[in-house]
Amino acid sequence: MAVPRSARVLVVALALCACGLSRPEVARVGERDVAEADLRHAVALQRALGELQGLSCGSPAEGESQGSACNRATISSEILWLTVAGYAETNDLTAADADANELVTQLEAQVQPEAVRRALAAHDLTRDDLLELGRRIVTIRAVRIAVAEDRIGTAQLRTQYEERVVEFATVQANHILLETEADAGRVYRLVRNATEAEFVALARTESTEPGADESGGQLGSRPATEFVPEFASAAVALEPGQISRPVRTQFGWHVIYLVDKEVTPFEDAKADLLAPLADQAFLGWLGDRVDALGVEVNPRYGRFSTATFSVEPVRSTDPEGDAASPSP
Repeated sequence: MAVPRSARVLVVALALCACGLSRPEVARVGERDVAEADLRHAVALQRALGELQGLSCGSPAEGESQGSACNRATISSEILWLTVAGYAETNDLTAADADANELVTQLEAQVQPEAVRRALAAHDLTRDDLLELGRRIVTIRAVRIAVAEDRIGTAQLRTQYEERVVEFATVQANHILLETEADAGRVYRLVRNATEAEFVALARTESTEPGADESGGQLGSRPATEFVPEFASAAVALEPGQISRPVRTQFGWHVIYLVDKEVTPFEDAKADLLAPLADQAFLGWLGDRVDALGVEVNPRYGRFSTATFSVEPVRSTDPEGDAASPSP
């Protein structure tokens, strides 16, 4: 049976209405929405923080108002949060109250608690609002590290650790400095089985280092990175009580006696190992995540770019402006 034209028109009209209703007030990530009330609250918080730190909220594009730029920057932050929130909940990475409070306390120490209170009150906010932002920041950091560790893998991190172990070591060393390889070889044969006291005594008579007659070549305990690379690598490779074969540096030839060393364990060094690799891994994960979840921004505020993970001003981003107006 043919459907009457009037019925077809009604179906199309209802479909169009449904499409209009499905558009988010501000933005949507998966099934989570940013409503206009959420945006107003987040903008108020960003403006309060900006005033405290002397920073503007957002960077206006040519012809764009500061308010519109602030909206875009804030929506970008909200999208970031909604992108990681579900993963954080599933993997129990949500920040503890104590961690959020520590972040807020650091801010208060920088600009004084009363200044923070006044700035928040001026925007109808409280310290609890700031604590919630702190929770988000700490949670995002935790997700970033967890994702990076998962994507990079323990094997690659351990290889990095072994190659960069000097950066995680503190050594207490003595040395004898000689001018030539031949002299260094001769001294090495004399001290290769020496005690520390015997090594220091010989350093006083043999080392060409200024002041060695008094110091006995004792360098004390220092981070290995304070020494030139060749010396540092040779010292870290030793175990306490061992003596190195002659090592050449820009200063001459060294024979090294290792008194003691401390090396940060691999598990404790992971965060530093991840730091230079985490951003790229995290951005790659974010791109995959938004592809899977889907991100939609109301055109009145701009257009979301996965490449920059930000809302860009392709149309008027002024909430009071015309959604169909051309981009600045």
